[in-house]
Amino acid sequence: MRKIWVRVDPWDKKMVTTALEGGADGIMVPEGFTDKVKELGRIQTISEDGDLKTGDDVVFFTIKSGKDEEEIVKLSQNKKVILQCSDWTIIPLENLIAKGADVIAQVNSFEDAQTAFGILEKGVNHILFNTKNQLELKKALSQLRSLEDKTSLEVARIVEVIPVGMGDRVCVDTCTSMTSGQGMLIGNSSSALFLVHSESIPNPYVSPRPFRV
Repeated sequence: MRKIWVRVDPWDKKMVTTALEGGADGIMVPEGFTDKVKELGRIQTISEDGDLKTGDDVVFFTIKSGKDEEEIVKLSQNKKVILQCSDWTIIPLENLIAKGADVIAQVNSFEDAQTAFGILEKGVNHILFNTKNQLELKKALSQLRSLEDKTSLEVARIVEVIPVGMGDRVCVDTCTSMTSGQGMLIGNSSSALFLVHSESIPNPYVSPRPFRV
């Protein structure tokens, strides 16, 4: 899963709240503000005193020329490297991705983030979103999350039914009122799950229970 960190520097409570509500994976704040983030929600913090320490676990690398490419690849093997570059034509991200470098691209807009995630049809796995605009952040997080890969469904046909004796009956009651076409993916293998329909369709024997699978 692709990760989105949000940089909130200087401290801004509203920006942190927007990041939390938008599904950010981490928040980068100045030293001394980690506890304030934790008071607002459970999320990974990046700071001098955060869950991930800047300087030790996470480093910034300002790209100056194409010669920096090999150094970045080597550095990314042991640390999380946040790339800063005013002109991405100096060292295309394609080169780093092709060499397997696990880097974090710092972006300032939804368009930049979309580009970073789409390079070589694979893109980077990680971005640091840096903006002071609360509405821009909210919009970007919403749109980026909506672009993530979704589980595709395939039609399966039952070709035979065999009695196997008694078994367990399991019901899952949720806090959601599901409708026609909704249910849960059930199975014992992540590579093959069945969509079990909710009890949202009326039948002659029992009243609908749209919260249950």
